[in-house]
Amino acid sequence: MNRSIAWFARNGAVANLLMMTLLLAGLLAIPHTRQETLPNVPLDRIGIYVAYPQATPETVESLVCTPVETAVDDVEGGTELISESREGLCSVQLDVLEGHDTGDVLEQIRTRLDALDNLPKGAARPRVQELIVRNRVVRLLLSGSLSRTDLYQLGNRVRRQLLNRDAISSVDIENLPEREMALLVSRDDLYRYELTLDGIAAAASQSVQRIAGGVLRSDKGDWLLQTGEQPGDARAYEQLVIRQSEQGDLLSLGDVAQVQDGFSRDTQAAWLDGKPAVALDVYRVGDQNVLDVAGAVRDYLAEADLPPGVGLQVWSDDARQFSERSNLLWRNALQGLVLLTLMLAIFLTLRLAGWVALGIPVCMLGACAMLPLLGESFNTISLFAFILVLGIVVDDAVIVGESIDHQRRQGLTGGQAAISGAQRVAKPILFAVMTTLFAFAPLLFLPGPEGALMRVIPIVSMTILLLSLVESLWILPAHLSHDRPARGLWLKSEQLATRLNDGLERWLDQRARPILQRCLHWRYVLVVVFVGLFVFCCALVNSGWLTMVLFSRVEGDRVMAEVVFPQGTGDPRLAREVRELEDSAQALARQLAGDGEAAQAEAPIHIDAVFAEQGVRQKTSNARDPGARYRVRVTLAISGDTSALPPREIARRWRDQHGVIADALSVKFHASLMQVKPDIHINLFHPDLTTLQRMSEQAALALARMDGVHEVANNLHAQRTIVDINLREEGERAGLRAEQVGAQVRNAFHGIELDRWFEQDREVPVMLRLAQADSRQITDLERMPVQLADGEMTVLAAVASLSRRQAPAMISHYDGRRSATVSAFVDEHTTSPALVMAELRKALLDPMMAADDKAGWTVAGKQAAIKDFLSHLSISYLIALAAIFFLLTILFGGYGQPLLVMAAIPFGLVGAFMGHFLLGYSVTLWSLVGIIAVSGVVVNDNLVLLDAINDLRDKGASLRDAVIRGVSGRLRPVMLTSITTFAGVAPLMLETSVQARFLIPMAVSLAFGVLFATLVSLLLVPSLLVVSNDVKGLVTRWLARWRAPQASEQDTVEMAYERGRLYAGWGGANPYHDAVLGSAWEAGRQDYMQGQVGAQ
Repeated sequence: MNRSIAWFARNGAVANLLMMTLLLAGLLAIPHTRQETLPNVPLDRIGIYVAYPQATPETVESLVCTPVETAVDDVEGGTELISESREGLCSVQLDVLEGHDTGDVLEQIRTRLDALDNLPKGAARPRVQELIVRNRVVRLLLSGSLSRTDLYQLGNRVRRQLLNRDAISSVDIENLPEREMALLVSRDDLYRYELTLDGIAAAASQSVQRIAGGVLRSDKGDWLLQTGEQPGDARAYEQLVIRQSEQGDLLSLGDVAQVQDGFSRDTQAAWLDGKPAVALDVYRVGDQNVLDVAGAVRDYLAEADLPPGVGLQVWSDDARQFSERSNLLWRNALQGLVLLTLMLAIFLTLRLAGWVALGIPVCMLGACAMLPLLGESFNTISLFAFILVLGIVVDDAVIVGESIDHQRRQGLTGGQAAISGAQRVAKPILFAVMTTLFAFAPLLFLPGPEGALMRVIPIVSMTILLLSLVESLWILPAHLSHDRPARGLWLKSEQLATRLNDGLERWLDQRARPILQRCLHWRYVLVVVFVGLFVFCCALVNSGWLTMVLFSRVEGDRVMAEVVFPQGTGDPRLAREVRELEDSAQALARQLAGDGEAAQAEAPIHIDAVFAEQGVRQKTSNARDPGARYRVRVTLAISGDTSALPPREIARRWRDQHGVIADALSVKFHASLMQVKPDIHINLFHPDLTTLQRMSEQAALALARMDGVHEVANNLHAQRTIVDINLREEGERAGLRAEQVGAQVRNAFHGIELDRWFEQDREVPVMLRLAQADSRQITDLERMPVQLADGEMTVLAAVASLSRRQAPAMISHYDGRRSATVSAFVDEHTTSPALVMAELRKALLDPMMAADDKAGWTVAGKQAAIKDFLSHLSISYLIALAAIFFLLTILFGGYGQPLLVMAAIPFGLVGAFMGHFLLGYSVTLWSLVGIIAVSGVVVNDNLVLLDAINDLRDKGASLRDAVIRGVSGRLRPVMLTSITTFAGVAPLMLETSVQARFLIPMAVSLAFGVLFATLVSLLLVPSLLVVSNDVKGLVTRWLARWRAPQASEQDTVEMAYERGRLYAGWGGANPYHDAVLGSAWEAGRQDYMQGQVGAQ
């Protein structure tokens, strides 16, 4: 190491070439690095979907979901298995264990499901897919006073035009049902013509069937032969012949069926400020650049040719968020760099400060060059990592630069000072960087999507830290090795730095050293004070005064109400809720207009637009969303100054304004940019469904009664009316079987898929079913035509009995056990999830489990993710601390001083927690990232400090003198590293924009943690060092006293003197009767006691 430092210092051209290589590589890599709002995160989850049309949840559970679960339960690499049985659909999700390839697990599942032969007739083939996150870039809203058909056609035209752009590969249309051609047959026509739906389908299928006839090989070429032609429109289907009489009369499909070329019965619709609307979602695919995709959309908007009265506007733009966050982070980075350089210039010369600060862009651009090589991108998280280490990255350069400057002041020439100064601190700097790398390492191994999201932070941070080691030991000494006389501004800078350093020396002599001496005198009191502060911070967390919300909610300029209704809820109820939410939103707008706080703000808050949706598909991933039809959402676009009235407060007012939605399955009023997950999420287990329902209702009621708990949801609360059709004896005598009756009922009410044809790039099914007028009421079911075994027709009521009952609309399994999910949101200003769960366990869960040994419960959702996350973080961090201790043991050659450094790490929490408490922030996941960075700073400062003290001890200084001189000598670099780290994140900590809110807790942790770490390094660690020496001396004297032989009158004077020193402070009388020996013993005791007083 020392040789390489000297070589680079003497070969400045090579050092400059290395610097220019890093700078140019970074500048060239930036335009070619993928840009995205958030990094691509694999879910490591597989979805299995099996459709069983019109089957009840209980039937789906027993006949579909249970066989599928049994087939995949023990697949290698699978872990958490969750299934949902709904009307007509079984959906199963399997999480893949970390370390296993999702593709391999997927193939195993497909193989097992292909061999599954016990699924019921009528169930579709299982569809298996890996669930992935979809990266939406832009959402466009197309609105106008158009019919649904016109809106669909115009929306598809816009979609095709967008896809024609080179930068756009994926566009989805939302808020419209799927296309469908329906052939509706009335009950009267079935009786009149003595037809059945099965017969009509069979006859029509013969006409639409296309049969390949081989190849005609002629002299002019090979021609493909095909029999049959696909109807191209509704009129062609009407002309299909379904029966011919003996007289030759033809009965066409149009004679008995009404052909409707429209949409499916799943109602989906949207309105923008009352006008019909559809959304077009533009997604980024693969390595596409988010800015390129958004730019292509904006170019299209500038050229779009739309009919009069039709509007096309951007509703959400992730590229704008990315640009705003990027600009925010780069702006804060530049401000931090300027502040940091000014701080350096104050304490160092301007020349030295400039060369030290130059290391920042060198390391940053070097890391930019490494990003694409490491498979990473420029995104909000990676840019955030650059700011995180902005202040830390110069710590090494500050220490090296200050050491070289110190050598210059000792009289060495430029080259000698550069080599000697860098070599003097190379060893502690190398170990300091290595310990910081180990401090960041736990973030590489965190579980789940959140862990994958954060993985870029340690990658960027560790890359920059390694480059900072290269820059500070190889490049910086070469720049500081020149002996050029200072002139002009440089001379004034040196004169200012000299005056400041002289003033600092005087302050050290007059103020700092006396303070340190008093701290060493009262070292035990000081240690107790620091321990007390640590206990106080722990009490803040445990008492709830300082809340921990790991997965924080980031608010934006949209306020949403999302309501999920039970399956089976009628379309009129859904439409009414949409209207009521719109009405309450308008009432809220009037309330805000008259609100004192909101109206008096610099930019009053306004609701600019209201976007209402009936039938909302969740598009965060490619997972199938069976409950989309029963979900409604109303979104408010707000503008103005939200500092006086935050969006979350607007959401709360809206919730209060709207009131309770009694028949809803779940209700969420929020303003979060991210998907909102409940704070409380528990799974209850019991094999009996009725008991499980009762347990879930009790848990939901207990949560609803607690203060600060709102929006309680229970997935078993939703009930569905089921009509059981049981075959009568009359039906059995007529030759009917239950399976035949069920098939005829399904054909009449669900329909028969007669054909499929393509419309552009989408399939349109052709469905044959009973007319809507004949399939609305229970009486329509009773009068439904049923064909008997002899071909005669009768009504269903004549051969079967009908009975109604209530049953759950959905049945869930968790790892093979029947489960119910109860969830709720918590107002963090009133209580905390931990307090709510403690109360719920004491009041309900523990007694419930004790009363029924078949019952069980576990936390799930966000709570389980937090628990798993903290567990992995704790284990990884303990391993990292063990590795740091191992490195420190190598450096110091013993266990004592490494233990002192390790003992200082927990006190970095004190500053971080106190900063959150004073500024009113909750501790979040990003706070923990800042705390980990603080632990690296604490280790670095104390490592360098103890290395300096050890050097003084090696030169013969006493411990106390070495401590005082070592702390005095390291005061400037320790203060500089703390000030520069604080300055690096201070602009971000003071930022008020929406885009910075989720990053501020990290800045608070790092800024306040580093400030407190300065006190830890300059006061606590020196005191602990002296305390450890006291303990060491005490133990040594106790062992020596225990091993020493009994006093004897034959002892020499020297032996009596040493015995007096050894027994001083332990009590006991003079053991010698001889006057000379007694005097020697007393002299030894007094000398020891006086030495202790002097040491104090």
